[in-house]
Order: sequence, then structure tokens, then C-alpha cells
Amino acid sequence: MERINPYLNNIAYYLVLIFALVLILSNALATTLAGIIVLIWLAQALAYRRKAWLKFPLFKPILTLIGFKMIVLAVMGYAGNFGRVLDQLTMPLIYFTLPAIVVTAERRRRVIWLIISGAILASGIGIIKYILGIEPRITSIVSGIFTLGAFLTIVFGILLAMFTFAKSFKEHFFLLLVSIPIFVGVILTYMRSGYLAVVASVLSVGIFKARKLLLLALIMIGGLVIISPSTTRSVFDRFNFHIEGALADRDFLFAEAVKQAQNLGFFGNGINSFKELPQIQEYNRVGAKHITNSHSMYFEPLLDGGPLLLAITLSIFFIQGRFSWALYRKSRDPEQKLFQLGILLVVLNLIIMGFFADPFKDPILEMLVWLLFGLSLV
Repeated sequence: MERINPYLNNIAYYLVLIFALVLILSNALATTLAGIIVLIWLAQALAYRRKAWLKFPLFKPILTLIGFKMIVLAVMGYAGNFGRVLDQLTMPLIYFTLPAIVVTAERRRRVIWLIISGAILASGIGIIKYILGIEPRITSIVSGIFTLGAFLTIVFGILLAMFTFAKSFKEHFFLLLVSIPIFVGVILTYMRSGYLAVVASVLSVGIFKARKLLLLALIMIGGLVIISPSTTRSVFDRFNFHIEGALADRDFLFAEAVKQAQNLGFFGNGINSFKELPQIQEYNRVGAKHITNSHSMYFEPLLDGGPLLLAITLSIFFIQGRFSWALYRKSRDPEQKLFQLGILLVVLNLIIMGFFADPFKDPILEMLVWLLFGLSLV
């Protein structure tokens, strides 16, 4: 085991716990805590000459990602606030900190439950506002609809894995109760990509691992139909693309992204460049809302940094998925299998939601993803 300063490591661990809880509740506090945690890790890595992190599965992809983005910055520049660019360069470092700080399965369990607790609080606040008529769709208190919907969808994937490996009726019932505010929160964001990701997760686990989940899902959907017919109608309306504005500018964004991709240089257009394109600026003057990106995890890195940046981004999901799948198959520890299944569902959810938005352009979701990927090493 590598040398550590026990006092610094304990401080960092408690900061990780707070970070996990407030991630969806306070963007500023979460970012500050992430910075402190990374600095503590760097200080110990340098002081004790730690080298284990050099062998982590995502070491080379993350190093390549950061390095190539810096080259793109030098060659093509960036648009908007440099602070957001700096976030994109430094947040992947969160991945390396977790194995050095959250060193046991028990500690990992606490971190996960605090992430779930934060998600329940955020969802509960949004649901109350929705019931009181303050908001037509529940949103994150620190960001928009997509942030909360995607966060809850990712957390739902972790809970789904927990439910699959629960052994007793008491555990199943407890996890069902915990899942209700998360599930209702996903529904009331009316985020179509969240619906698709949840359905894909339930079907994947239901078909290949626990078919009882399919029955439970039908019961929960049936309960929603009976309890709130108006909500059910609203959900179906989200898939009625004949309604004006149903595509939420996605058709225009997709067409513009395809046009840009056809005339793209090796280094792309520059970091966060999409919103500065002349056609986008013109559309923002007459459109319904301000557009800041292409709303695609596949187009965004392609347009920012060219085909190589897209390949690097996709390789991260592929390598993480392969790593978690190998651990899931080989491990005899139920808790390890549970968590790796959760990570596989997180990867699946991100791949699906990525067709409609770019989680890595949202600081809250980006921090959550690197946090969970880092925990997969514990």
C-alpha cells in the first residue's frame, strides 16, 4: 500500500462525503471542494512519489484528453469563459483521487449513499415546486432541467443495480421506497432522453439478470397512470413531435452540426466554439432560446477538437465499460459486482443521453461521472 498522511487523507475523505452530498445542491461549493480534494491528492502524490495512478485504466485516455485539448486551445483557441475551459481540463483529475482517499468498500458505500441522498433532496424540492404550480417541469436548484434529469437518471442506474443484488424483502422494500422520489423526479423533468435511458437500463437488467424488475416497472408505471392521468398525458405529449416546438431546436442544431462537421479541420473549430458560429448567433437573435452548444456528446467534441477528440472521448466510455464488465464477471464479492453493474448502467445511460445533450459540458454531471468512474477502482 502506498504511503499516505492519515490526517490529510481523513480530511480529504470527509470532504469527499460533503462533495457527494452537495454535488446537485450547490455547484459553487461542489467545485470548491473538488479543487481542494484534487490539491490534497496532488500534494500527497508528489510528497510520497505515488505511482499507482499511472496504472489506472483511464490514465492514458485522460492524459491524452487533457493534452489534446491543450493543443486545440493553442491552435484554435476557445470561446466564452475561460473558467469553463479550465474546468474541462482539471475535472478529470477527480478520477485519480478516489482510490487514494476512498480506500475501502465501506467508504465507497457511504459516498454512494450521500450521492443518493443529495439526489433525493434535489428531486424532493423540485417535486414540491411542481405540485405547488411554481414550475411546469422540475429543475435543479443550481442548473436546468437536463442537469437534474440526467443526474437522477444516473443515480437511478446505481439504485437499479442495488435492487438487483438485494437479498431480502426488507432490502427490496427499502430500495423501492428510496427509488420512488428518484423515479418520480425523472418523470417530472419530462426529459425524453432520461425516459429512454431508464427504459434501456430496466430492460437490460430485467432481461439478462432479474426479470422481476420488468414486473415491478409495469406496476410503477401503472400506479403513475392511476394516480396522475394528467402527468401520463404530459409524458406522451413529449413524444408527439407534431406539436410546435416539440423538437426544442434539435432539428436546427443537428443540421448545423452536420454542416460544420463536413468542413471541419483536424483540430476542429476550438473549445466551446459552437455558440460563436455565425448561423447560431443569427438564430439566437430570432430563436426561442439562447443556444450554447450542439446538444450532442458526439457532435460537441467533434466540432470542438476534430475527429481525434471525439475518438478520445468515446474511448473513455469503452475502456471504463470494459474494465467494469471484467470486474463484474470475475469478482466473487457481491458488493463489487453490484457497483460495477451500476457503473455499466451509468455508461449505458450516458451513451443514450449523449445523443440529445453533452453531459461533459455540464460541470455538475461531469464531476459526478468522474467521481463514479473513480469509485469503480476502489
